[in-house]
Amino acid sequence: MNLELAPEHRARVEAFQRQHRTGLLTLVFTDLVDSVALRRQLGDQAGTSLLHADRQVVRQTLARFADAEEIETAVQNERQR
Repeated sequence: MNLELAPEHRARVEAFQRQHRTGLLTLVFTDLVDSVALRRQLGDQAGTSLLHADRQVVRQTLARFADAEEIETAVQNERQR
């Protein structure tokens, strides 16, 4: 970076921050590998219960953070594969 332009860049960043909401954002994606095979092995009811328990752990973790939000949950069944 050209040090002579550094104050100008800083001023642009500060102006942007005054006009826009800025902050830290963390995205979390989870996946249970071979969940369809697991449901086949355990049976539909037990497999579904296990997947539900996994989602509950994620939701309990999110509940610990005031601004946390679950945006979407995609459930894939055997027919989709």
